[in-house]
Amino acid sequence: MSPQNTGRSSLFGALFVPALILGALIILAILVISFRGNGDGAAPGADNVRTLTADTINTFETEYDALGEAVGSADAPVTVREFADYQCPACGAFAPTAERIRDELVDSGKVRFIFFDFPLPMHAHAQQAAVAARCAARQDRFWPYHQRLFETQRDWSQRDDPTAMFLDMAVESGVNAQRLEACMTQGGVDDVIARNQEAGKAISLRATPTVIVGDQMFSGVVSYERIQQAIAEQTQD
Repeated sequence: MSPQNTGRSSLFGALFVPALILGALIILAILVISFRGNGDGAAPGADNVRTLTADTINTFETEYDALGEAVGSADAPVTVREFADYQCPACGAFAPTAERIRDELVDSGKVRFIFFDFPLPMHAHAQQAAVAARCAARQDRFWPYHQRLFETQRDWSQRDDPTAMFLDMAVESGVNAQRLEACMTQGGVDDVIARNQEAGKAISLRATPTVIVGDQMFSGVVSYERIQQAIAEQTQD
């Protein structure tokens, strides 16, 4: 090979490797943006609100809603649906608002609230946390355990193996820890979680949390006041 060709090869290698790295970083950034599970908790703008079709809402009512964990009367005038990942910081930021909805709007009969699991592959412990919560549901203690997962999110999400902490939370939430551990190891709730994810993909879910108020779908954290406004809009004659 001539010195000229050698120089060209060296130049090509010098340019190709950084370009390859840059391309990989761009792809990674796109993936992270596609699922903004690590968002800063800001309320979504107008571009993050979509109206779902009547057919989509009917599919939820006849098929998907039975897969979620629901609280409130099926006859409530508005259904609020949440898709979330237990390890997602933005979901943790929304958790107090979700709890307020359940405490104030569900108990007053204005709303039915349904939670759907959407664990993201970028979060190492999200699937296990979802399994633990669904296993707690088998002991009729889903909501206390669910809330405890979000309250302690910062702690267990940083552990290499959060299993022991998940079992400790069982005791704190009134769940039999031995039964919870057996359920988690048997894998009996994985199919339900997978079907929850199918429901999210059916509506082209773009972020966690995603909150659906009636037929209005909000991507990202949304304020309690905006949810109240959406409920009022849904119940107008």
